[in-house]
Amino acid sequence: MKCMLHHLTGSLRGQTQYFQADSLRFGTAPNCDVRFDASTDRQVAASHAELALYDHAPMVRDLTGQHAIFLNNRQTGQAAVHDGDLIQFGEHGPLVKFRVLSDQADGCKPWKYIVEDAQDIIVRTPHRPYTSLFHLARHVVSDIVRYGSSVAKTVAVGVAVLPIALITILGVSVYYEYRAAEVFRQQVAELVSQLETGRLSQAELETRVAQEREVTLKLQQEQDELKAHLKSALENRQAARQSQEDVRAIQQQLTHLESGQRFAEDVIQQFQGGVGLLQGGYGIVEQSSGRPLRYQGYDEHGSPLLDDHGVPLLTLEGNTPAVVIFFSGTGLLIDKNGIVLTNRHLVRMWEVYEPVHALLEKGFEPAVEFLRIFFPGYTGFYPLEEVSVSEQNDFAILRTMPAPLGQPPLHLAPADHPIRVGEPVVIMSYPGTFDSILSRLSRTASEAILSQSGGDPVGLPELLAKERLIRPLTTHGYVSDVSKEVVTYEARASRGSSGGAVLNREGLVIAVNHSELKAVGGINMGVPVRVIREQLERLGI
Repeated sequence: MKCMLHHLTGSLRGQTQYFQADSLRFGTAPNCDVRFDASTDRQVAASHAELALYDHAPMVRDLTGQHAIFLNNRQTGQAAVHDGDLIQFGEHGPLVKFRVLSDQADGCKPWKYIVEDAQDIIVRTPHRPYTSLFHLARHVVSDIVRYGSSVAKTVAVGVAVLPIALITILGVSVYYEYRAAEVFRQQVAELVSQLETGRLSQAELETRVAQEREVTLKLQQEQDELKAHLKSALENRQAARQSQEDVRAIQQQLTHLESGQRFAEDVIQQFQGGVGLLQGGYGIVEQSSGRPLRYQGYDEHGSPLLDDHGVPLLTLEGNTPAVVIFFSGTGLLIDKNGIVLTNRHLVRMWEVYEPVHALLEKGFEPAVEFLRIFFPGYTGFYPLEEVSVSEQNDFAILRTMPAPLGQPPLHLAPADHPIRVGEPVVIMSYPGTFDSILSRLSRTASEAILSQSGGDPVGLPELLAKERLIRPLTTHGYVSDVSKEVVTYEARASRGSSGGAVLNREGLVIAVNHSELKAVGGINMGVPVRVIREQLERLGI
């Protein structure tokens, strides 16, 4: 077997090795044919893998017993290797490109391989975008000197004789690449600085949970104070023998408040199982090429590399992790076949958030990475697919895959069901999503979950579901206005409840919450069920 190994990362990065043998051993031990530095490549075992001919075909085999080989980013214990394949020794370990050489190969590296290998190294090495050409030239020249044929070396010498021309060409190229890189950086700087695109630290999450806990306590205190005030006023009026009309008015207020609480408790018990926590994530890709926006790399703490201004370094090259923008809200299960209602602005988040919207106008487009829903009492999640997204109103129809088992669906009010101003309503949703869920736990329990999840936005809801902690927050209020397209209602603490269920005393969904009037705190708007039913009927659902 005559082959060539080019090291793209790790302690041997930039080196090319030639072999003519039936088998090769990889590891950090002295007897290995390809020996990595144990202090640098800690993912590599002493005797890690073997590359050998089996039935005249090269095969790579793991020797650790842990399937610690990744062939073209896929974990394996043994697999056939082909020309151009990428072999990685251990997760995040050194990466090697394998090339098969013909029997007539003279031991010199072809010009094509020199350029390709230099490009492969550059896209896997963090650097400023406008320095790419300099790094490419350096690796190309280095490979020519070490591995190039006599013809290639002659050409390299000829180029070296013309340094002024070379510097001029490189200077002009670097200038235009720098300008393009700056435009690109400015396009994404606002996006990256304003959006949560990845892992939050435990300290950040604990701060947000503490703030949410304070809001919840304050609301409870306000409600308790109102009840105490009404009871005190009632006692004072009775003691002063005020008019029976005044006494009855206060008694009615107190009864109304307490009955509203009982009404909300009844609705929670019956219908919360169909109110799910919806979560999704989308990336940003270049329209012309389909390449995703990626982080250039991560530091030793797992955080993205930053430039001098504190903005993450991004690129369209390489295979580093892609930028994913996470979003969450509420989804409502309305039948046993898995039909879920939510807001359009949740599943089309990029349309309403200005930093992303600005990027989309400059040659980028969104790419949904995942969309899923967690239901109370269920220890897993259901993937979601789009059925219909309204162009006129703020609602979307989704479907779980597969249909959920054991989750009680909510009941939509009939299309002609009257919605009366002043009637009490209950809003069930996930305002603040993870923050509101964690704030309802003890401090010890919330800190334990945050520590276990490490702030991973994908792993955190999965852990909450596993512990059966997914439950919607419920507030109650009153309908304040009704029109053909909008139901307006007053309900405390429902800010951020996108997609939430608005239910009447009978437990029927009369609207899907979609926004809050920011100028008037506590006033919210929802899409009336009549509008939603019309679309469901058109779809035959």
